Parts: sequence; C-alpha cells; structure tokens
Amino acid sequence: MPSLEIGQIIKNRYRVDAYLGGGGMADVYRVFDLSRRTDLAMKVLKQDLAEDREFLRRFRSEARRLAELQHPHIVRYYGLEQDGRLAFMLMDYIDGRTLKTEIFNDNAPLIYEKIWLILQDVCSALNYAHESGYVHCDVKPANIMINRQGVAFLTDFGIAREVDATTATMVGFGAPAYMAPEQVKGADPTPQTDIYSLGITIYEMVT
Repeated sequence: MPSLEIGQIIKNRYRVDAYLGGGGMADVYRVFDLSRRTDLAMKVLKQDLAEDREFLRRFRSEARRLAELQHPHIVRYYGLEQDGRLAFMLMDYIDGRTLKTEIFNDNAPLIYEKIWLILQDVCSALNYAHESGYVHCDVKPANIMINRQGVAFLTDFGIAREVDATTATMVGFGAPAYMAPEQVKGADPTPQTDIYSLGITIYEMVT
C-alpha cells in the first residue's frame, strides 16, 4: 500500500505526482523536483529499513559511491535523503516501462532486433559497473527500463556490492529466480554473478 499521498510535498521540494509500484524493500513514486524543475523517481524505503540506523549508515556510505556511476545506460542515482522517519532514494525518472512488462505484453519471444539492441545497452552498462568495481547482484527484467525511444537502462543498484568487498555493502539478496549459485550459497559475488542473471534474462526474452 502506498505510504505517500499524491500531491504531498516532501522536504519543501519534492512533489509526489504518481505511484509507480513497490516491492519488499521500497515503494517507488514519480516526483517533481520543484527546485530543479524536473521529474525524478523516488524510492521510499519500508519503515523497518528506514528505522534501522545501521542499515541507513551503510546505505548512506554506499550511496556516495554509487552516485559516481555515470553511464548513458545506467539510471543516475543521486543518494539517500531523510525527512523525519521517511528515508528515500532519488534517481532519474525514465519515461517508459520495464523489460518485464515488455516481455509480458508481447506474450511471445521478442524479435531478435529488439533483443540485440537491449543487450547492447545492458552489457555496456554492466561492463562499466564491473570495471568500476561493482557487481549489480540483481540483474533481472524488472530492473531494466526501456524508454519510449527503445533505449534500455540498468537500474536499481540497491544491493550492489563492491567486487573486492569482504562484507555486504547493501542489505538484500537478489531475486531467487535469477540468482547465481554462489548467491544462493551466500558466497561473494563476482562479475560472473551478473552474467549468470543476464543469461536467465536473455532466456526469458527469446522464449
């Protein structure tokens, strides 16, 4: 159930315009930044996470590094903010739909030309993230956005981990249906972890 009301203004700056969806970690809204005069996506953390000081400390630290991931096919992430007990992430708003919706609506294998264009964008984004020292850890159709021009964007680095990290830098485990064996076993992820998940995503597109 949405936790914010349409028209509500957060921190005297972000006007809530639409509820986009939600999951186990957060609810997502389209908001209008009254200062920058642009639409953004706001991911509002569930109350149990928003009231976990250790989670917020770790997330805020990681947010500063994730904000440095600037790539044409990665949704730009701006960081974690708080307004009282409300904790939320801000990122670029992509006017389009997820690959998951695309697959569902087509109700048939995607045409190869579309698959090829999506893969070029997603692989470029993943390669950049890996070279920057990050494993996404949650590659799946729901985390791939496609705008109205057909350009694909990798989003939701919420549980990303640094390649050389010895402990998890985010709370979360990924979607079971797309998890690589090492994730299931609780072992440290590697770039190959994302490639495994991408392989399952490709299987869904072609079947």
